[in-house]
Amino acid sequence: MAAYKLLLHPKDPHCQVATSALADSLQDLGLIGAPVQLAQQTFYPVGEQFLQLVTFLGCSPAIELDPPDDPELLAAASASGSFCHVFLGESAQPWLRGADNTPAPGCPHCREPLADWPALQSAWRDNPAQARWTCTACGQSGDPAALSLRKTAGVACSWVEIRGIYPSEAVPGTALLDCLRELAGCDWKTLYLQE
Repeated sequence: MAAYKLLLHPKDPHCQVATSALADSLQDLGLIGAPVQLAQQTFYPVGEQFLQLVTFLGCSPAIELDPPDDPELLAAASASGSFCHVFLGESAQPWLRGADNTPAPGCPHCREPLADWPALQSAWRDNPAQARWTCTACGQSGDPAALSLRKTAGVACSWVEIRGIYPSEAVPGTALLDCLRELAGCDWKTLYLQE
């Protein structure tokens, strides 16, 4: 089952922030709690300041902040995003995060949607170092970071993934974005996925 996610990433796709430094800063800020080992991954439950750092929109958002007590249910609840928790990620190369249903972005030169978008996404996931696009309408080509992916996909080396957030249900607050900017030395962007 795919989980709904709010993802934060540096605006500069080549900006790398070590996961350990990211975890330390976000724990100090109160966004995340102590790490929890889950099979081959580590996740972070929400911290004491989570609701002050992430602004939920609408009149009554339905969010679950506490992970299940039963260890057998925890893995399934994490995968489905049935409670809010955080994963941190980094990679040596910028990589594309986008769902299979992410709309095709337009070419930055002629604005025509990239005709081979699903194939490009798949190829970039398999080999991020070879990520390039070529517009079939005008022949221009470039790096995926040059595409206007709006808030449905992104390209980066570092990620803060908050599971359990429906699309446009929440936004990062100023204090959280300021902390990330100070740590990375650049602004951060947001996107919403179901993957």
